[in-house]
Amino acid sequence: MNEAQGSAKIDKRIFFPPLVLVTLICAYIIKYPEAGTATINKVFAFVTGDLGWAYELFVFANLGIILYFIFGKFANKRLGDEKPEFSTLTWLGMLFSAGTTGTILYWSSMEFYFFLTAPPFGADPLSAEAWKYSLAFSFFDWGISAYGLYVAVGVVFGYFFYVLKKDVFRPSTACEGLLGKRVHGPLGKVIDIFYMIGIIAGVATSIGLGTPIISEIFTKLSGQPRTLAVDAVIILIWTVIIAISVYGGLEKGIARLSNFRIYLGYAILALVVILGPTSFMFNNTFDALGVYLNDFLRMSFYTDAHLGTGFPQNWPIFFFAWFLAFALSTGIYLARISKGRTVREFTLGATFSGVLCAFLYFAVLGNYSINVFVNNKVDIGRIVEESGGFRAAVEIWSTLPFSSVFLVAILILVFISTATSINSIAYTLAMVSSTKLEKGQNPAKWNRLSWAIIIGGLSLTLMFLGGLTPLQTAATAGSLPTMIIMAIILIGFFKTAGKSWGEKSDKQ
Repeated sequence: MNEAQGSAKIDKRIFFPPLVLVTLICAYIIKYPEAGTATINKVFAFVTGDLGWAYELFVFANLGIILYFIFGKFANKRLGDEKPEFSTLTWLGMLFSAGTTGTILYWSSMEFYFFLTAPPFGADPLSAEAWKYSLAFSFFDWGISAYGLYVAVGVVFGYFFYVLKKDVFRPSTACEGLLGKRVHGPLGKVIDIFYMIGIIAGVATSIGLGTPIISEIFTKLSGQPRTLAVDAVIILIWTVIIAISVYGGLEKGIARLSNFRIYLGYAILALVVILGPTSFMFNNTFDALGVYLNDFLRMSFYTDAHLGTGFPQNWPIFFFAWFLAFALSTGIYLARISKGRTVREFTLGATFSGVLCAFLYFAVLGNYSINVFVNNKVDIGRIVEESGGFRAAVEIWSTLPFSSVFLVAILILVFISTATSINSIAYTLAMVSSTKLEKGQNPAKWNRLSWAIIIGGLSLTLMFLGGLTPLQTAATAGSLPTMIIMAIILIGFFKTAGKSWGEKSDKQ
């Protein structure tokens, strides 16, 4: 498909509103940084504080839906009457690799310290109670509650793709079960616009977290100071790479790089296990798993209404919101690679593959970092206070044997992970903002590049304000409409599939 054909397929009513909105937000923050910071703080406090209970209720209800998909009447229903496209081992590997992101390297290395020094449930910093939750709460934040957000809606999209034979690339189409034909009018456009805003906000947060990792490693290895200009250059390089891949026909190369970063991540974890405190890693992981399973309900409904420490707002609710921002697009991806699987098979495979991947990172890098802290190999507290958490993470990784090699490997992993993430999200946004695409057609190339530029610009703007809160706010604010859309999709599914699919034979 040539460029002219692609350009003719832009849906202006969907393309321009989010583009203009994001541009205006960036311009406002850059021109009025103090007012922008104040606004961001208010938005974050409202979404995670006033509405925190709603996020927790939705996430817990979503878990109930997952259990129903495993044990209920849909469990043996099949996503299409064709054989699976991939072997079970290959399919599980694809599901497992979906949890490999660049930012998880940072979180798995630093979360324990944040939880230890500002612990949940009113515990004293650095106390035995604080140590109890230092790793266990990470398992909760990145556990079945979070990854389950991708899975329940993934079943619905699988139903649309392979049972109803509908090629759904806009979430408004999946809302038809509850909203009827209204989704084909202005209401559907509004749903798709909010969906796009949620994705843009979520990926901007990811880039805003991934960029400082690369900057700090570059600073460590080169001795050059980290500045906003360095961050801007990194984002610019990502954009140029995407432009080259789109216009230069190198997209297969990007896909190969994506597969390479998965193996690179496994190699890093394996070497850290071998070279690190292996016995401590296993012991502390099992201890933390016990706490996680024992206190699961307490963690699920923790709002800290009396003490007001902000722990649930800054951590589990933020992570739920961040996962929600990607839930629809990831659900579509999981469904597309799961043709021919039963609902039970899909639900179990998609949920626990992602969880296992995340848990491995925390079990390895988290425990390695804890060991570094306990043995005073790095003054993490001083570095966090003076230079921030990203610098502290780099200093922790620098204690590994052959540290320069590890730092370069981590830099490559984060760089490739973020580049492929921007590329895939830009493609998703371009699809949604195009008119109906014929089979085999792709969105316009300039459309994809436009979204890559917008995403990079928003990320840099949020980083311009400094600190973690602007990045957290982007994800939480963007996730709110996504949560509503997901509720509409799930309710509509049970309203329609409960009658039609439930009456068909289990072979379907």
